[in-house]
Amino acid sequence: MKINKKEVSKFLSGAFFVTAGASWYFASINLSVPFFSATFSPKFLGIRGFFHFGMFLLTFWYGFLKKK
Repeated sequence: MKINKKEVSKFLSGAFFVTAGASWYFASINLSVPFFSATFSPKFLGIRGFFHFGMFLLTFWYGFLKKK
């Protein structure tokens, strides 16, 4: 079975877009998010949102815009 890398990039672009938006939303309302035994601070969530938005742009370009 062959994995189509463009389709994986399309899926990941959607996932990164959603996590960037959620991270920015939680950072904007100043909410800490629990994660197992730790918590993500609003400042960390803001930085995470920028990182995930950058990853969204890369995967969106590769999955939708790049020709072959």
